[in-house]
Amino acid sequence: MASISPPALASAVNNEVGFAYTFAQIAIQRRLEDALNVQAAGLVRLVGDAAGSGSDVIRVTNIGGIGYNLAMSALASETAAITPSPFDLGYSTVTIADYGLAFEESYKAQILGREPAAMLDALVQTMPESFLRTLRDLTATTVAGFSTSIGSSGTALTMDNALDLLAAFRENPGSGQPVVMLHPKQVSDLVDSIRSETTLSLSVSEFGGLQGLQGGAQTIRNFAGLGFDISMSTSITDDSTDYFGGAYSAGGVGYAVGSTAGVRARGIDAIRIPEFGTIVTFPSSSSTNGKETAEARSFLGVAAGSSDVFVQRKVISKIAP
Repeated sequence: MASISPPALASAVNNEVGFAYTFAQIAIQRRLEDALNVQAAGLVRLVGDAAGSGSDVIRVTNIGGIGYNLAMSALASETAAITPSPFDLGYSTVTIADYGLAFEESYKAQILGREPAAMLDALVQTMPESFLRTLRDLTATTVAGFSTSIGSSGTALTMDNALDLLAAFRENPGSGQPVVMLHPKQVSDLVDSIRSETTLSLSVSEFGGLQGLQGGAQTIRNFAGLGFDISMSTSITDDSTDYFGGAYSAGGVGYAVGSTAGVRARGIDAIRIPEFGTIVTFPSSSSTNGKETAEARSFLGVAAGSSDVFVQRKVISKIAP
């Protein structure tokens, strides 16, 4: 049983009732681990060494799959020399950048607030979603840079495009289940095109199942019975004319973080989550004029793998109705 010696100092009470910053670190870490489903997102965690490099470009050191599925060559004779073969790397480098989020709370708000450490609680609740939103935005920007495209500028997405996408993965054995990321408007155009599909129009239940709302879900499972899921996101980029969604085989997009374990932030209140490249600080220089400031910083990067190793497709369709 914990014992609080007189006088009951705030630091002692906070450590015992669960408002210590160590608790916040664990809470943020667990929420991130629960929410970040890298298997469903098809993302691969890239590993390199940024420490002491002096650069934000990390050389990826966990190289795998070298020489996979390469056929052996027939030798002209039993003493013939074997010509060395080139090999493709899935990833070579990834660039990390800094991203931040800050909150401010006045001392009066803390005095009148019902819950202790209200700002800290708010940060615990929102930081995981903010990290994931940033990761999602970076992934959307990455898929928009794929070199091979499906769909056309100024044209709505149709079932023909969906079949072309399916064919791209079917004709590359070993690519696995594609990860498909589209803007909700792209999905609406795709669903609208189903009206002209004779096969589906013969079944009222199947037609209604595709045309109906998804119950608030952001993922459509087994779209039109074609075997792939579609994740809808407004993070999909555009150029004011077209949306640029995308699809890739699992592992075709990777992410890396810079460990914050070695950051020498002043004060004991710093919250470090090195596994996700994140640090939360309460800088005294910003906590002026009757307010306190909390800052969260993440060091994160996303990169596309080699198109020689992974199947990657950019999905283009118009914005206007």
